[in-house]
Amino acid sequence: MARIVIVDDSRLARTFTAKCLEKLGHEVEVVEPTSIFDVVKVLRELKPDLLVMDFLMPNCPGTSLAKVVGDDAELQAMGTLVLTAHHDEEVVARLKNLGVAEVLFKPVDAGALGRAVADALAIRT
Repeated sequence: MARIVIVDDSRLARTFTAKCLEKLGHEVEVVEPTSIFDVVKVLRELKPDLLVMDFLMPNCPGTSLAKVVGDDAELQAMGTLVLTAHHDEEVVARLKNLGVAEVLFKPVDAGALGRAVADALAIRT
């Protein structure tokens, strides 16, 4: 299966997302977003197939992280999936323009997460 990195400032959300993806057989690494620099450093080291990230994080805004990932030659091939409680179609369009494969609105159920991950990984290959 795929190597997936989860970046979310909520420990509960990180744990839920990780357990769902591990049950599907994915290798999961969880990263607490202390800064965009630190997250990008981990992404470069781990070279995941997919990044699953929260949108609203105090030290690592989702739009900024998506832009940095999309502009980074080492990370561009990695798929990106955003989870957010922020229901705003303008934000969704902006994230899609930055290369985000899918945006899911919280609360996310395990089935929807699994389908979105499968779709994002399929786009990548």
